[in-house]
This record gives sequence, structure tokens and C-alpha cells, in this order.
Amino acid sequence: MRPGWQAILRKELRSEFRQKSGLITTLLFSVFSVVTISLATFDLTVSPQLAAGLLSVAMLFAAIVALPRVVLIEEEQGTGDLLRLTARAEDVFWGKALYNLVFMTLTSMVLSFLFLGFTKTALAIPSLFVVCMLGSSAAYAGSITLCGALVAQASNRSALAGVLAVPLLLPLSFLAVSGLRVALDLKGGFNINNGMIAGFGLLCYGAASLALGPYLFAAVWKR
Repeated sequence: MRPGWQAILRKELRSEFRQKSGLITTLLFSVFSVVTISLATFDLTVSPQLAAGLLSVAMLFAAIVALPRVVLIEEEQGTGDLLRLTARAEDVFWGKALYNLVFMTLTSMVLSFLFLGFTKTALAIPSLFVVCMLGSSAAYAGSITLCGALVAQASNRSALAGVLAVPLLLPLSFLAVSGLRVALDLKGGFNINNGMIAGFGLLCYGAASLALGPYLFAAVWKR
């Protein structure tokens, strides 16, 4: 009997809880990024535009550093061929993408907490902020999981996964900055409707990447 996506998700979660390498790396990256940003903006009033850009960049690099690993590690450990023989490609995608979604959601929570605390940035529209972070996490999870499969068998796959993800993530970064700057704008200088549209666009981007991901993953996850 072939393992389903639930079994693959459990495997990834157990592996992470046992090794904790991804969690520790991402936590250190988050702390280092936010501390560096807070030092660079010391005694400065951080504008909504700057805060949105800095937080989006931190999220982007955290995703590029951490998320491809869940696919690439199969080839590095020599278990990729076994997984291709025993599991459907769609189930592999769902298991790994959902793990990345959980991982990225936790990362966004940690980054947001540290960023808002260290930079003393206040939230103007908390609901929009949450929507932007959840939409970004879903889009990162679906897009980067697919990019990991595309370069899984390349020799320098770790570097290629991040490079390949850039064209997919540029529109996502634009939407994230557009939504977050409204969510962080206490003075109401930006159009709230534009922020809501950007937040809705992030959710749609995340839903589309997760919906189309299994079919594209199956095409590149060669047996």
C-alpha cells in the first residue's frame, strides 16, 4: 500500500522534531535579520513603506533558505528513488508542501513578533497583517516546494532552487509590500482598498500555487 500525503507529512514533522536543524537555522536567521534591521534603524522612525519592505525581504530570504531543503534532502540522503517508487507524486507534493506551510507559518509568526518588537512598529490593521502573512506563507510553501522538485537532481541544487524561485516570488513580494504597508500605516496615508486587494491577491496566489502544484510536481518528479 502506497503511503499517502498524511504519512509523508508525519515523516517530515518527526524528522524535524528529531533533528531540529531547520528550526534552529530559521530561528537564528530570524533573530539575526531582525537585530540587524533594528541596529540599522536605531533612533529612526521606521515608515510603513520601509517596514513593509524590510519584513517582506526577511520573509523572502527565510523561505528561500529553509523551504527547498524538504525536497532536496531526499536526493542528498539517497531516498529520492525509493520515494518515487512507493508514493504518488501528488501525495509527495502535498505532504512536503503542507509541512512547508506549517514551517513558514511558524517562521512568519516569529519574524513578525521579533520585527514589531525590535523596531517598535505598531499595527494599524491587524487583520490585514495576518492575511498578508498567511497568504505569503502559503504562496512560499507551494512555489518553493515545486522549485525544489525542478532542481532536485542537479549537482548544485541548493543554489539553483533559490535562483529558480525568484521569478515566481517577485509578484508575491510586490503584493506583500503593498498589503503590509497599509496594515502598518497608522496615519491612514494609503488606500485601504488597495491593501485589501493586495491581501486578497496573496491568498489567491497561495491557493493557486497549492492547487496547481501537485500537477506540475508530478510532471517534474520523474520516476
